[in-house]
Amino acid sequence: MPNITARQAAARWGVSDSLARRILADVDAVDRDLETGAKLYDQGAADTAYNSRPGRGTRTDLTADVMPAEQVDRLLADDNIPVAQRAMWALMSNERLRLGDVLSLDVRDVDLDEGIADVDHPKLDADARRVPISDSTAQLIRAAAAGRDAGPLITDGRGRPVSREAAARFARAAAGASIHSFRPKPHTVGEPPRFGTEQIAAADLRVGDTIFLNTGRAVTVVTVEQVKAPSGAVDAHINKSTDFPVYASAKEQLTIAKRDGK
Repeated sequence: MPNITARQAAARWGVSDSLARRILADVDAVDRDLETGAKLYDQGAADTAYNSRPGRGTRTDLTADVMPAEQVDRLLADDNIPVAQRAMWALMSNERLRLGDVLSLDVRDVDLDEGIADVDHPKLDADARRVPISDSTAQLIRAAAAGRDAGPLITDGRGRPVSREAAARFARAAAGASIHSFRPKPHTVGEPPRFGTEQIAAADLRVGDTIFLNTGRAVTVVTVEQVKAPSGAVDAHINKSTDFPVYASAKEQLTIAKRDGK
């Protein structure tokens, strides 16, 4: 089968050159064009990568149900899964980062001593730029970084950045789920309770409060800090009895499961 360049692949598939290059990021080049120096790819391997990418139309992968917490925990603890993939999943599940924000992280964006990650270009202005990182996520990040002091945080087995397409394919193959199912939806914290349990604003939480999460976990608030993000949004950072934080808008309504004196 003939070899093709990224530009030829783009013309063949009817997509932009930049999209063709992103699709081919996970395909090994077999040679270079002698005249232009462009990388050459096996046409069959290129077509396979193109056909396995997320398709057009209704993006059901973006509206996937949230993965049960117990399943996430099992996957994050599975040493047979590459640690970079598990670090990515942990940042999405525990720290509630979007896939694009995780893949854009550089090793230098994460301060494991302080337990903070800096997201330079969040999708929404209201998103917090400085994101607290739990101890369990930090362990996975440290292993994924493998002593590197710069470069993409999430890489594949060859040290290359992981693309969205590759992340989606791996999640389907290893977890049997959409990559987006790892990230709790914004409404999974503080959705109105079924049996009329009291709701309060996150800013009004007190030490000792226990709150409901729709992932099925009830958590005890250890400390509540008012953190002002660079965007100007004020968030409540809630350290819980479980090993990851909830990061919610101060005005967000949270469901109180238990409060001292009640």
